[in-house]
Amino acid sequence: MASTTARPTAARPTTDARHSAPRSRGALLAGPARSTLRSARGVVDRARTVRRWSSTRRTDPLTEWGHHRGTAVDRHYIWRFLDEHRDDVHGDVLEVKGDLYASALGASTVQILDVDPENPDATLIGDLVDPATLPAAAFDAAVVTQTLQYVTDPVTALENLLLALRPGGTLLVTVPSASRLAGQEDLWRWTASGLRQQLTAAVARVEGAELGPVRGPGNSLTCRAFLMGLAAEDLDPRALTQDDDQYPLVVTEVLRRG
Repeated sequence: MASTTARPTAARPTTDARHSAPRSRGALLAGPARSTLRSARGVVDRARTVRRWSSTRRTDPLTEWGHHRGTAVDRHYIWRFLDEHRDDVHGDVLEVKGDLYASALGASTVQILDVDPENPDATLIGDLVDPATLPAAAFDAAVVTQTLQYVTDPVTALENLLLALRPGGTLLVTVPSASRLAGQEDLWRWTASGLRQQLTAAVARVEGAELGPVRGPGNSLTCRAFLMGLAAEDLDPRALTQDDDQYPLVVTEVLRRG
């Protein structure tokens, strides 16, 4: 997953500089008036953003992923999917790279897997394609979001994840469908049909594994917005509730081990 580079912190002005600087018009307004001014400025800023990203001449994105502006659009769909299945996330849970979702969803303990040994949060180091990376039948659930695009053999990775589940355990998976690339290690994109084929192959290798419905939330507007680096907050909320299976932004899947 892409890392965020911290912005340099601006030097703090001296006391004299702060006192001598002219106060803005907003700073002179009291409570409700100041709040109204901030709200109006927010509306203007959003309107400017819409003009900028919808230009037929613009080719470069406004931001890299959108999270500098708010919630990245793909993460909106990922959280919606996970929240729908929060009852499946309990007990000992596996997540990749960091505890981004598992604890919030109800995990009692969280093990973090990463291929990078320098990740201070990682409790398990290794490649998902290596069958020795994960302990067998050790987890009640696994939350694996936007990860399979980085592994060389997604079917084997899914097989190993299923084998790491206890009987009755659940694997929650999301993969990108429409997304910018995140370096040379970013290898794959999926349609719902393509992911279903790979999941079916993985399930066939694990006794008792069950495949649930594969879904592709998103629409042409949210795909464009994500590619242009907008945030979910930049869009009309109604746009985020209208799914068009011809324009998936991510693909989601629930697998269970019986």
